[in-house]
Amino acid sequence: MESATVVDEPMTNVNSTDFLRVVDHAAAMNDRWLFLAAFCLLLLGCGAVIYWLVKQLQGVLASHKSARDAHQIALTQIIATQNETALKLAVCIDRNTAALEDCTFEMRRVRDRKVEV
Repeated sequence: MESATVVDEPMTNVNSTDFLRVVDHAAAMNDRWLFLAAFCLLLLGCGAVIYWLVKQLQGVLASHKSARDAHQIALTQIIATQNETALKLAVCIDRNTAALEDCTFEMRRVRDRKVEV
């Protein structure tokens, strides 16, 4: 019979009278203990908020690092393309200069021939 009464009762570690006694004891304490308890809760809350903010900051820093790396790669490609284009332009200018010198030489020769005739 004893085991049946134990099983039928809800399983709690503290029954309601014990809980009320603890609450009454806490209410009878002076304000110093209430302040210390509130201060401890405030510290725990601030610690949780700081932990969350640090995690968010680490996420932002990781995102920024990946964006910076992608930007560096893109910038490297742009600079390489600009260098290739500048080299092609230099070759083109060099060839045009040589062609213009040839044209100038031919024009002088034709002009000199016309003057002789």
